[in-house]
Amino acid sequence: MPDDKEKKSFDFEALARNLESSLGGPSDDPLANGEIKDITNGEVIDQIRVSKTSVVSFYRDECPFCERLVLLLDELAEAYKSKVFFAKVNVDKSANARSEFDVLGVPLVIAFKKGMPVGRVEGLRSTDEYDTWIESIHEGLRPMGMEEGPSTRIP
Repeated sequence: MPDDKEKKSFDFEALARNLESSLGGPSDDPLANGEIKDITNGEVIDQIRVSKTSVVSFYRDECPFCERLVLLLDELAEAYKSKVFFAKVNVDKSANARSEFDVLGVPLVIAFKKGMPVGRVEGLRSTDEYDTWIESIHEGLRPMGMEEGPSTRIP
């Protein structure tokens, strides 16, 4: 019979590995076509729930950081073809996007696992930083953190 000390200890690493393997499923994602899909607010939740891993960029048309981010994410969408679904949402055209996803500034990138937010990056980063971040999220549940980068505040 296990003693009280054994009953109280809990293996969080084992639980995380268990959850990660249950989210595994097939590696080919039909929505991950190597392109960034421009979606409206109403479609966001429906689209990201279908994919194992989704990366959604929130942007504005007049934001110079957002324009550069789209170029970086275009490269990564191609690199993660059939693995990660990439999308972008214009916060000026999607009425509820700001409040629903707590968007205070752009660019903002939120990563999802089966529709649940697991990581968020405000501001612009290098392609390598995004690549490492996306890979860590796609492979598991524990994304790495990043410091804030340049962003444009939404008035």
